[in-house]
Amino acid sequence: MSNPFEALISKIRGSKTSVDGNVHIKNEKYQFTFYFSNESITDTKEKLKSFELPEDYVSFLSHYESATVFKSAKHNSGGYDVLSTELVIGYWKGYSIDHPYYPIVWSDISNSCICVDQDRIHSGKGYLTWVGSILPDDTIDIDLTFTELLEQLIEHDGIEFWDQPIGEEE
Repeated sequence: MSNPFEALISKIRGSKTSVDGNVHIKNEKYQFTFYFSNESITDTKEKLKSFELPEDYVSFLSHYESATVFKSAKHNSGGYDVLSTELVIGYWKGYSIDHPYYPIVWSDISNSCICVDQDRIHSGKGYLTWVGSILPDDTIDIDLTFTELLEQLIEHDGIEFWDQPIGEEE
């Protein structure tokens, strides 16, 4: 099965190594790890059967069980965690996130979740929404797909671009 995320991962600058199928990338500022999945996509879908799953997210899970991106190269902190299926359920319950949302990415930057808005999966405009962990009613529609989110994070060097006034990115 071809991996559509290889091209995206190749855009990340730094030294790349692969150990047991896990892809590790480190540069002066950040480190990234994409953890190989040895779970069948049928098992993954079964674990997340309560949720409607976008195709590109399912494609990611068919290759990687989770990922850490834009972690500090010095302290292995900050950045984002693409959640494993177990953590999707754990964060969904732990943060009492209501339908139509469920989390797929945790942001250590803002201590919040990036969630799939199940009501917008087929909208053609993107389906991701940022949901604050302290105030779950505090949301920002990101209007991107999972793949587009990863592309934009790489382009914006890990900055939460959806919460920045245009022209004021750091």
